[in-house]
Amino acid sequence: MLGRVDLPCAYASAMIGDDVLAVGRAVADTGWAGVFGMATLPEARGKGAARNVLAALADWAGAHEADRMYLQVERDNIPALRLYERMGISEICGYHYRTAG
Repeated sequence: MLGRVDLPCAYASAMIGDDVLAVGRAVADTGWAGVFGMATLPEARGKGAARNVLAALADWAGAHEADRMYLQVERDNIPALRLYERMGISEICGYHYRTAG
C-alpha cells in the first residue's frame, strides 16, 4: 500500500544503537507535507526521539518545496500534543470518526 504513493515521501527514525525509538513518514504535495505514522516507544517518550524524527521530516519537506506541514493526532495523546505544540504546530481543525450503532 505504501509503495502506491507516487508523491515524494520520506521515512525517518530515531535510534540508539540497533534499537528504533521513534518513527515517522512524510509525503510532500503542492507546498505541504503530511506527516503520518508517528510512533514512539513508551519508554522513549519525553527524551527527544520524536522531536528528532519530526525535525528530520521537516528538513526533508523543506528540501522538497513543502514549507507547511500537517498531521492528525488524537486529542487524548497528551505527550504528542505537547511535542507538536513545542514544535510550533497548532490545531486548525478537528475531526472525529463515526461508528455504527
